[in-house]
Amino acid sequence: MTILCLHGAYGSALVKPDVDHRSSSIANQTHQHFETQLRPFIDAVQRTSPAQFKWINGGHPATPPDGFDEYFGPGPLYRFIDFDGVSELDDILSKLRDIPEGVTAEDAMRRLMGDKQSFNASAVRNTLNSLLEVLDSDPSITGILGYSEGATVAASLILEEKRRFEEEGRPRHIKNAVFFAGWPPVRLVDDAVECLLADECDNIIDIPTCHVVGCNDPYIDGAMALFGMCDEDSAILFDHGKGHTVPRDPRTLQELVFVVHGVWRPLGIMV
Repeated sequence: MTILCLHGAYGSALVKPDVDHRSSSIANQTHQHFETQLRPFIDAVQRTSPAQFKWINGGHPATPPDGFDEYFGPGPLYRFIDFDGVSELDDILSKLRDIPEGVTAEDAMRRLMGDKQSFNASAVRNTLNSLLEVLDSDPSITGILGYSEGATVAASLILEEKRRFEEEGRPRHIKNAVFFAGWPPVRLVDDAVECLLADECDNIIDIPTCHVVGCNDPYIDGAMALFGMCDEDSAILFDHGKGHTVPRDPRTLQELVFVVHGVWRPLGIMV
């Protein structure tokens, strides 16, 4: 079993061997390189599991918004969906401060997104087609893992595989998913991109999923809206109690690996 790993926006898959990270801050390493970001989790999994992990870069070089260079670290950095979101990011960050407590995750997403499309239709189509080619080229891939934007793309890919199976008979590769943070999936309707919310859509993610969230994540509503889009009988929620991060402390990782076992168990992967 191989897990396809999708990094977040303004990230990259692997640590470049010619980069000296001894002079880099832990924060930069954590946010820039997905393999480094997930290394404690991967090590914990592989102590008792044969699962393998495949790392790929997003197909679009990306420059972080002004003021975020140090946060994301030195390039090259990528996104999976080509998107110039500087003004939109500023708008979303502003709206986050104004969302009242007590609203549902779906209502919060509607307030954040308004009537704006989160992505361009051609960009989404190109990304999904490219990832489908990755799946076709490696039959060992049976699971997917995504962080932040990568989780949104992973969820969208699962639903696209589901659609093509139902409409074209195309075999589905992805049998399970682990989402770190993330926002709800999107789908293409003609030349428009729709953000899918559970109270507006019956097209749920029907494979086992684990949702790793942090209660102090400013984007927690996005992660919970993604959770709502999944089959309640096979979706597991894991709250590590922190922010928009991947857990790294040994005790939390031990608990997380146990939970992920519940997602991978149907395929016989023991962790």
